Amino acid sequence: MKTITLQGEFQKFENLNQATSKFDKNRLPYEVETRIYVLDTADFGEQEKHYSDLTNEEFQSLAEEQGRVYTLEGFQEAFNLGEINSSIDFIRFINVKI
Repeated sequence: MKTITLQGEFQKFENLNQATSKFDKNRLPYEVETRIYVLDTADFGEQEKHYSDLTNEEFQSLAEEQGRVYTLEGFQEAFNLGEINSSIDFIRFINVKI
């Protein structure tokens, strides 16, 4: 952490104000949420790639098409209720901006 000591006349304060107001807002930290994307490999369809070779974006898209996107709490409940079949379901944990 930097400590800035302000001394001097008004112009120095004005320079500091200008310097601190010119930052890239896209580089600020953002909040993320971990979501679990689940693919039913029995319902994988005619894909050119194996499901383990998919990019995160491709995996997300297919899981969303199947309607199988969970929060951590939702995944826990679905798993405990037997809605997730570890024999045919393939999962991926992905952090997404919220």
